[in-house]
Amino acid sequence: MGGNRPAGVHPEEYSRNTKGSRAMMRIVLLLLGLVALPAWSGPSMRTLPEEVVIVRTEPPPTPSDWATIPSPLADVHAAQRDRATALRLSRHIAATLPNLATELELPVGARIHVVVAPTQAEFHSLQPGRLPDWADGTAWPHRGWIFLRAPRLRGHTTESLEQVLEHELVHILLGRAFGSKPVPRWLQEGLAQLKSGEYTAETTKTLAMGTLGDNLLSLHELSRSFPKNALRAHLAYAQSADFVAYIQNTYGKKALNVLIHEMAGGATFSAAVRSATGASVDDIDLAWRSRLQESPFQYGPLLDEGMWWGLGALLVPLAWFAVRRRNRKKIARWKREEILEDALYRTIERVFGDGAQPPTNEPDRDESDQDDEAGPPIWPVQ
Repeated sequence: MGGNRPAGVHPEEYSRNTKGSRAMMRIVLLLLGLVALPAWSGPSMRTLPEEVVIVRTEPPPTPSDWATIPSPLADVHAAQRDRATALRLSRHIAATLPNLATELELPVGARIHVVVAPTQAEFHSLQPGRLPDWADGTAWPHRGWIFLRAPRLRGHTTESLEQVLEHELVHILLGRAFGSKPVPRWLQEGLAQLKSGEYTAETTKTLAMGTLGDNLLSLHELSRSFPKNALRAHLAYAQSADFVAYIQNTYGKKALNVLIHEMAGGATFSAAVRSATGASVDDIDLAWRSRLQESPFQYGPLLDEGMWWGLGALLVPLAWFAVRRRNRKKIARWKREEILEDALYRTIERVFGDGAQPPTNEPDRDESDQDDEAGPPIWPVQ
């Protein structure tokens, strides 16, 4: 204990000084460690640019009597009657958001605010911009705001509120990663569907219908914009999810992340695909769509009972119109024949007089010949 104690120093005083020095040293080391730690940049642990350092962002304007459920990465705001829903979503964010950020190798960024709207009117009025009536959830990445509808407003839908939340969280992460650059819609929607578990049998059915009708969009078409036609746009959503899944399953999650980061950094679609996969867009497009076109799943819609019922419902009126048209043609033909026959008899009457019969080429026969009409012999009689 006292091997290094200076001469003339009392042991107890030396012990107190030593303990104090060690405590001070621990404090200094702790402070140095805190200073040396890099700013937390989400699960990827990369240093964030200054403009996206995690801070407490301004929450959206909500009524003062609403409840706010805080969590390490997000706050959930809801009316008092939806407090239980808000608490459930807050726990889901705490468990899901770090995993999403880790998988995509993207920083979380500033605090996120989630609003659970209790009415459809408030769902629209609280948003900072206009949105379509059919929207189930919205995300405003640069504000860090997400708006969801309360469960009672959603009706009978196959997607859970948690799935919609995850979908919008992906939009937030991508929007922040791209900064001022717009996120390509195919990447935005395809990745959100894939990561939120919305790539379902319904998506496969839509792809099958597109494949069966030879209506699949090429990658070049998909990367430019989505069609305005509702059916084609629905197919574009399904193809976006399938393409993102194809890149991940064929080339690995790392390739998908490289694709995201390259495009977020300003690379063109073709260059980003080349960096992520080592292949050209045309080669990837051919392999991807050939996989869909050669798969037997495209014939699935032909075996769907609902399709046959729908086809039958379509054929019944078509058959009725066909029969009606055929009957009209038959009646018209009868009328024409009747008119011609009347005209013929009127002509005969004018030429031969009343009661005259039209001339025939048959030879005159007496009444004895009438018996032969019963049935002439098949073979000539010798």
